[in-house]
Amino acid sequence: MISGISTSLAAAIVIGIGACAAARAQAPGTNPPGVNPAHYQCYKATGAFHPAPVKLHDQFGAYPTVRVLQPVYLCTPVGKNDEAIGDERTHLVCYTDTGVKPPNKAVRVTNQFGVQTLKVATPALLCVPSLKQVLQ
Repeated sequence: MISGISTSLAAAIVIGIGACAAARAQAPGTNPPGVNPAHYQCYKATGAFHPAPVKLHDQFGAYPTVRVLQPVYLCTPVGKNDEAIGDERTHLVCYTDTGVKPPNKAVRVTNQFGVQTLKVATPALLCVPSLKQVLQ
């Protein structure tokens, strides 16, 4: 049911935290200018949740009848290649959802791994900023 989420999640996070309007030359392994430098490591997660209706709009359209279904990932801030973690408090919890139409668009993203063309297809997740407390 949620196959391909890793690719979808990566695309959502890259698009969600910012993408350059035009591809610029940059040093390998660095973020493009203007991009939020936060990195996240996502872990599969499960938990009790009551489905919730929401209205969403993004760069691909408006969706007035989305249902948020269940949590599937907890994404924690991470320092990469000896970089400091900029914001240790803000995590992401990603939920499966329904009611978002596939945009079926091609996009170009620029990030520290270079410039890539991605096909944006089936919607998979809504990720929301969250606070986390580790329980024993």
